[in-house]
Amino acid sequence: MTVDRPARKVGFVPTPGESSNSGTTLQTVERALAFLEAVAEAPSPPQLRDVAQAIGLKVTTSYHLLNTLRRAGYVTRRADGSLRIGPRAAVLYNGLMRHLAGQEDLRPVIERLSAETLETAYLTRLTESGVVVQMVVEGLHAVRVSGLYVGFSGSEHERASGKAVLAHMGDEDRVQLLAKSTASMDPMARRQLSASLPRELEQIRQEGCALDEERFQKGASCVAAPYFHADGRIAGSVAVSVPCDRFTQARDSLTAAVQTAAAAVSQALGYWAPADGAEEGIEL
Repeated sequence: MTVDRPARKVGFVPTPGESSNSGTTLQTVERALAFLEAVAEAPSPPQLRDVAQAIGLKVTTSYHLLNTLRRAGYVTRRADGSLRIGPRAAVLYNGLMRHLAGQEDLRPVIERLSAETLETAYLTRLTESGVVVQMVVEGLHAVRVSGLYVGFSGSEHERASGKAVLAHMGDEDRVQLLAKSTASMDPMARRQLSASLPRELEQIRQEGCALDEERFQKGASCVAAPYFHADGRIAGSVAVSVPCDRFTQARDSLTAAVQTAAAAVSQALGYWAPADGAEEGIEL
């Protein structure tokens, strides 16, 4: 049994630093990308009607998208009608890996964290696209949390791994990332978040870790700690995700393990925390 997040709907938001009107977008391209993601995220090879329903499009429209993606080699269709990611998608994956491989030597730290806690462990990195999952090591428990994958970003205001980074960003960069992360929220919910999040981020800075108890995934809890570049800039976060029924009992030990792992990553990047731990206050 795993705890999975459902496939996302059609709808894309600008990267940090861009406004929603920074340029013209092509709806057909957005739909094709949503189609491709729905196929990739399906727990088992889906049928065309399943993908159409997942992204909120008519079957006829989805059929045209399928034909385009098949011709380009990004999706294949078996004799039984089931869809799979095609071999051409490896070009995108390989490109992603080339950019992320610079920290591959940090994998032993994440593997050790997973082995110590028996839970799924993650390494994220702050990029122009957001707080991106760079590495995932699955836990050894039969029941474990899944749903995050290498390359995932978004929902930084909900994910512990995102909040651990937000707490240490400069004001301008934080505002830009939050604008992207909360783009789909209704105005009232965004105002409520603006009122509560600064206090939460301040607490994260003081305690050295961020928590998420079923805010991002139903049935899942997560604890994350930040790591830093040699010059002290926030670089990303280390996290473990745990089914809620195990998190309550293991919360303290998980927090300690995550903070130790994050410190090891920071040291590997040449960063050493100030003796007094003093930092400036933050504002949303």
